[in-house]
Amino acid sequence: MKKYILTDQKTLTSILSKLTGKPINSITEDKKYTIKKIMAEKDLNNSTNILIQAVEGEDIGKPQTLVSIMKENKVEIRLKQENPYRNDLYTVLEIIIEPLERSAARATISNIKLLNLHYSPQIDLTSVLSLYGKTSIITQTIQQFQVMLETSLNQFGYFITKVQVGFYYSVDTPLLNALSDAKSAYFMRDAYKKQFYTERGFFNPNSKFKPQVLDSMVQNHLLENVKSVLIIPFFGTGNVLLGYVELYSSLPNLGNEILSKEIESANGIGPLLNFIESRCEDFTFDLELAYVKEWKLFSQKEDAIDISQDGRGLGISIAPGKDVGFLDKGCKLAFSISINKRNYLFYGSIKNLKRPKDANGITNAGVRIYSCDQAEGVGLLAAYATQLISNNLN
Repeated sequence: MKKYILTDQKTLTSILSKLTGKPINSITEDKKYTIKKIMAEKDLNNSTNILIQAVEGEDIGKPQTLVSIMKENKVEIRLKQENPYRNDLYTVLEIIIEPLERSAARATISNIKLLNLHYSPQIDLTSVLSLYGKTSIITQTIQQFQVMLETSLNQFGYFITKVQVGFYYSVDTPLLNALSDAKSAYFMRDAYKKQFYTERGFFNPNSKFKPQVLDSMVQNHLLENVKSVLIIPFFGTGNVLLGYVELYSSLPNLGNEILSKEIESANGIGPLLNFIESRCEDFTFDLELAYVKEWKLFSQKEDAIDISQDGRGLGISIAPGKDVGFLDKGCKLAFSISINKRNYLFYGSIKNLKRPKDANGITNAGVRIYSCDQAEGVGLLAAYATQLISNNLN
């Protein structure tokens, strides 16, 4: 069955508004819910948040997926709890529209063909970096990533004076060693006040370091005119700890008024973490792509069965009879898609894989697209996806 993955804020709020006040079932909780309020946030991620309540009883639980039937479509709402202290506040990650069988004929994605599919095996990036260090390409990738983060955050009300990226194989400070062991984030909100953020599993230096060690850390920052520091770990394939991103500011709370006054609000620490983690995923892919030495052809043509509205998510159906046992989660893919009679080469990674029960079955793969050989490629695919989805929802 074909599916459409909606990610655009305007589209999400339009769908949610049609479901407001109506009972919606949860897949993960044996409950029904109603949407009380929809909030389209103007944050780093253009987040869409909702307030929900249980139809019966006061216990909301922690629903991860809500399902409803709207006209001729099954609507699946995927959620993430926005605030660990608010059981009723959730971020809508995406909405998946699946046309019901009676209307499946009008929901074709047959126009999207993937051509000349190549793969590269999963890379152990930690081992590669520790063996070969930072090549010129890696150094350039890091510099571009640092500039992008600093520019993006400063455009959204932060005051970032420095961004630094490092890898845990070469850490040499007590703090980074401790963060490596804990695999957690760290946020010094105010160096003068020795104020640290320790909720949401953040590292608590007060419980790990002796007072004199902590004093030395803080004083070193103050001498360098650093008032706040945020350190976020990032991970490679298989959730292997890879490196960290450090954000420095000469103002408390990264110079952001919301972090200063309402850090747990819908526009507080949550969207900031989501933004950095998403960009770190893109950055990690760029690093892995730089070390790919060989691409191997495994198929001349395959069909797309799912597409996300941002043009970055594709479901691929691999025809029966092909031995694709070498494909695995984390494998890099390169394939072409013809848009307006012009071929665009896309690079992505397998996020999930569903193998058939018998040798003659179809293999389905979920692919995340990260880049294209031409700058406009992903944007064109997103525009096509939006048009296709709109035609099939109206």
